Amino acid sequence: MTPAAPPALRWRALVWAALLMLFYALPWLRWNGRQALLFDLPARRFDLFGLTLWPQDVGVLFGLVAVLACTLVLLTTMAGRVWCGHACPQTLWSGLFRWIERSATRRLRPPALARVVKHLAWAAVALWTGITFVGLFSPIQPLVAGFWPARWSGWETFWVLFYATAAWANAGFLRGQVCIDLCPYARVAPMLCDADTPQVCYDARRAEPRGPRQRGQGSVQQRGRGLLDPTSASDYAFRAAHPALAGPPPRFADDRLGDCLDCGACVQACPMQLDVRAGPQPDCIACGACVDACDAQMRAWRFPTGLVQLASENAMQGRPRRWLRPRTLAALLSLAALLGIGLHYL
Repeated sequence: MTPAAPPALRWRALVWAALLMLFYALPWLRWNGRQALLFDLPARRFDLFGLTLWPQDVGVLFGLVAVLACTLVLLTTMAGRVWCGHACPQTLWSGLFRWIERSATRRLRPPALARVVKHLAWAAVALWTGITFVGLFSPIQPLVAGFWPARWSGWETFWVLFYATAAWANAGFLRGQVCIDLCPYARVAPMLCDADTPQVCYDARRAEPRGPRQRGQGSVQQRGRGLLDPTSASDYAFRAAHPALAGPPPRFADDRLGDCLDCGACVQACPMQLDVRAGPQPDCIACGACVDACDAQMRAWRFPTGLVQLASENAMQGRPRRWLRPRTLAALLSLAALLGIGLHYL
């Protein structure tokens, strides 16, 4: 029997599924007999759940975009890269494509059949994604009724195929490279974080020195070894992450090892193929996959979980968290000013 997924993993999967279903449902929502969300470019009108914007209302649209951007800045400063890890379309579709790939590989034989089914499923999801996105700009019901491209206009055909190809390539092949090389928010997000912003952290004092060992040795708490001092823990982690510079790490008896099993589960689970043990990673999207993978290993060995966790730098060092600080105050004041201006003109 397959063990049940831990609560955190089930919660994350439910959030991702809900957001994907919301995207696919958006063009089908109705409001007062019209499509609730529609950028009708030929008619030059934007229907937003009962609010209709015309070309002269472009300032309102820019104001909405500014409010959303300011909210994202505040969210990033307070909670870290929650958007990247749990709501970004690239993360959601990459996760969906990985799930399809794993399911096909696990359930189908021979491997060639699994690959064919995987790509057919990818193509179907990508095509429906393209149709859904174009359905936000062209009424969705006529678009789906004329499903065959011969019944679509030239622009509808072009954009459906364009977004389908983009979804297929980005989620199926590029994946993390989109975040590293193409996403502007990924470049800005680290500058919005500080020592009180939660990020994926590795407890080197408890984990180091890492290494495989025989079962039954117990965790550092069970063995009474205690935590390392910060300098020694950082030194061991640096040596393990940079063997070319520091040389091969020394070997230790099992009873002197930390709780890290050096199993590599955290690296294998990471969609960006990062090693959280190597220190802060600017490309980390804080999705929590490495946390789930490490916690699963800790439970299997009957060690305490939390070797890899979402926490701020100050929390890891036992310092109190500051809620009001320059970044959060600036974001809050900017958001309040934008909302005040919007309410004044509405």
